[in-house]
Amino acid sequence: MIKQMNRKFILTEIIVLLIVFTACDFLNSNQDFEPTGNSFTLNPNIELIQIQASRVQFNPSGTFSLDFICQSKSPNVETATLPAGLFFLAQNKKVQNTIIVKDYKISASNLVDTFSIGTFSVNEFKAVPGDSDFYNIGPITDHTDLLRIIAIVKGKKLDASNVMTVQHAIYQVTSDDSLGQVMLDSLENLPDSTPPLLAKVKKH
Repeated sequence: MIKQMNRKFILTEIIVLLIVFTACDFLNSNQDFEPTGNSFTLNPNIELIQIQASRVQFNPSGTFSLDFICQSKSPNVETATLPAGLFFLAQNKKVQNTIIVKDYKISASNLVDTFSIGTFSVNEFKAVPGDSDFYNIGPITDHTDLLRIIAIVKGKKLDASNVMTVQHAIYQVTSDDSLGQVMLDSLENLPDSTPPLLAKVKKH
């Protein structure tokens, strides 16, 4: 009797441990997407002061807005293009990393300028960025499916009515799923776009 109870107890413990480990593996597979790719170098005549999650979360060209704060090191206006596929890496490892899916052009004066950048999360199960979160410039993605999304979306007009379609597609591939035909059709059916985005300057 005692032996049977011990066997049942051990079996129950094994089952519980298997469930816990399986759940942890599932969560980690979604949380631990790590941005990889080619390094990006900002125009050396532009001083990057900081990149901060915006207090105003809404951005018509992304699901999260980042404030890109910089200034020209020279007396001239200095320009740079932030390329589609560029990651922004949260300094707090528990917070979502983000990516841009269109080129952004910035023009930095010798005063401090703040540009509003629309980005998309690549870590669905990490914490949503708040205005106390800061970011670093990351690599330009080499992820095949993210590049596929970008190739479609670069020619599309993004606004509040459709940015979640793009976000769902990104979450699909950063959660280790492949892009399904239904999602590809949804991206292809987005309205056609405009010239490259000019990052909006925020007034102080």
